Amino acid sequence: MSMTENEKFLFDLWGYLVLEDVLTPEEVGLANEAIDRHAHLIQNRKLGLSHGAKAFEGVAGRGELQQNPLTFERPWCEPFRKMLTHPHIIGIFNDILGPGFRLDHGPGLIRMVHGTEGYRLHGGMTFDPSQYHHFAHGQMQCGLCTATWQLTDVCEGDGGFACIPGSHKSNYRPPRDVLAWENDLGCVKHIAAPAGSVIVFNEALVHGTLPWQPAGRERRSILFKCTPGFLSWGPPSECPIADPTPEELAIYEPPHRTGRTILSRNGV
Repeated sequence: MSMTENEKFLFDLWGYLVLEDVLTPEEVGLANEAIDRHAHLIQNRKLGLSHGAKAFEGVAGRGELQQNPLTFERPWCEPFRKMLTHPHIIGIFNDILGPGFRLDHGPGLIRMVHGTEGYRLHGGMTFDPSQYHHFAHGQMQCGLCTATWQLTDVCEGDGGFACIPGSHKSNYRPPRDVLAWENDLGCVKHIAAPAGSVIVFNEALVHGTLPWQPAGRERRSILFKCTPGFLSWGPPSECPIADPTPEELAIYEPPHRTGRTILSRNGV
């Protein structure tokens, strides 16, 4: 499933897309049950992602899984393995990263409860050959991009993912008070997204996380970060899955230019 013309236009314009109803309610429920059964593996990181910006401060660090969910025992690994090679995401990444894209790192869980600190706005402000947006010959060409699977509802005002739309192409660094959310100049946007949706964004986009506000309702997001097949942001890793499919092995191919295995919505 390739991107629609609307999706291409908006991703090129904004640097992100919200794709709703990619997971069914049943798939969301299974993923959440898998996390519940492995809740003992979630640890809160130390405070510090606010980097001194008061608007991003909180009383607790975000929760992160200490085990790759692709390596959970069956059946609890299966919801995340489906995300890894989901046909809809394969179609999106084939268009923005190019056929033969690879998983650079992840998946990782972000869990936020009431009072969890945010992550000061960052990304896309200095030259980075692994994080970019370019357009040539009628085609977007992007570096590191992220698929963020939403396992709980994120409503307006809740907190969570925020960005400066279009900043993946900006030529000027945002002022410090914008990055600290002291004066957003009207350009910082919080992104609401229901459970079952996926936020796909370019890591060259200036983005961050707003503190989580709701009491009694968590934010749960699973992040997969992918690059073009020739590029690596982090150190390559071998496929950790004990019984990988051909599609999963293709996603884990190390970076190289020629002869890559190409994924389509129907497999390799």
